Amino acid sequence: MGSHYFAQALAMVLVASMLAVGLANKDWQHGNYTGWGFNHDPYHLNETKGPNKITVGGSENWHYGFDYKQWAWKNGPFYINDTLVFKYDPPNDTTRPHSVYLFQNPWSFMKCDLSQAKMVGKPTQGGGKGFEFVLKSWQPYYFACGEHDGLHCKDGLMRFAVFPMFPLAMVLIASMLAVGLANKDWQHGNYTGWGFNHGLNETKGPNKITVGGSENWHYGFDYKQWAWKNGPFYINDTLVFKYDPPNDTTRPHSVYLFQNPWSFMKCDLSQAKMVGKPTQGGGEGFEFVLKRWQPYYFACGEHNGLHCKDGLMRFAVFPMFRGWHY
Repeated sequence: MGSHYFAQALAMVLVASMLAVGLANKDWQHGNYTGWGFNHDPYHLNETKGPNKITVGGSENWHYGFDYKQWAWKNGPFYINDTLVFKYDPPNDTTRPHSVYLFQNPWSFMKCDLSQAKMVGKPTQGGGKGFEFVLKSWQPYYFACGEHDGLHCKDGLMRFAVFPMFPLAMVLIASMLAVGLANKDWQHGNYTGWGFNHGLNETKGPNKITVGGSENWHYGFDYKQWAWKNGPFYINDTLVFKYDPPNDTTRPHSVYLFQNPWSFMKCDLSQAKMVGKPTQGGGEGFEFVLKRWQPYYFACGEHNGLHCKDGLMRFAVFPMFRGWHY
C-alpha cells in the first residue's frame, strides 16, 4: 500500500518539477509545449475543471483507411481521466467489423503483434454512443483495431498511441505531495510507471552507458530489447555509441535522432537528423547526453534506413528524473 502510494506520488511530482516554473508564467496558457513532440499550431493547456470526452477520429469515427496516428498527433495533448470514444458500426453485411485492442508495449504495437495485446472493445460495442475507454493512468496507451489478424492495424492505419498528461490542478496537488519524498521508502521502493520493476537509480551523478553493452553499435543486434532490459535511463545520462569507422571490412554506421515516434517506426530518415557521423564511433565513441525530459528516438541511418528497418539498429528511451535523497 505504501509503495503504491509513493509510486503514484513520484509520477505526479515528476510532472510538477517540469511544470513548476511554467505555472508562474502565463505563456504556458498560450504557447507551445514541444516536449511531447507536438509542433502544430499553438494550443491551450487543458484548463477545464473536469475530464473531456474525445471521439477517436473526430467525424471520421473508427474505420479502415483513416490515419489515426496523425489524428492523435494533431489533437493532443490528452489528459488523465479523459475518455476516448471509439465509434464504429456493429458487424453487418455491408461493413467490416472493427474492435479496439490495447497493446502491452511499443514493440508489439509497432509490429501489430496481437499476441501481446488485449481486446478492450468488442466488435459489437462500437454502435450507438460508442465504446468508451478512460485514460486513468500516467502511462503510454497503444491502441489498434485487431480485426483480420492485424491487417486493419498494419495496412488500414487503425492504430495510434497517446500519453495522457496531468491537468494543472493535479500538478498543484503534486507540489503539496512533494514533502512525502522525504520518506526513506523512496530510496528502496520500485517505480514501475515505465514498465521497469527494478530499483530507482540511486547514484548521485549521471552515468555513461555504452549502447548495446559489450555488443556496441552494429547491424543485427536487437537494441529495442537492450534498451528495455537496461532501463530506466535518467536525465543527464550519456549514451555512448561505439562503432568502427568505415573501412574495407565493416559496414559504416551512424546515429540519427528522429523527430517523432511515427517517423521512427517507419525509419523515415527525412524526419530525422544525423547526430553521430560514421567517422565518430571509433575510440571512446560518439556521446549523446539525455538533457531533457522527453522521448528520444535513435537509429542507424545507413543504407537508406536498411540498418534501421532490417538490422534492428533502433531504440527509444525516455529519461526519468533522478531520485531525490534526503
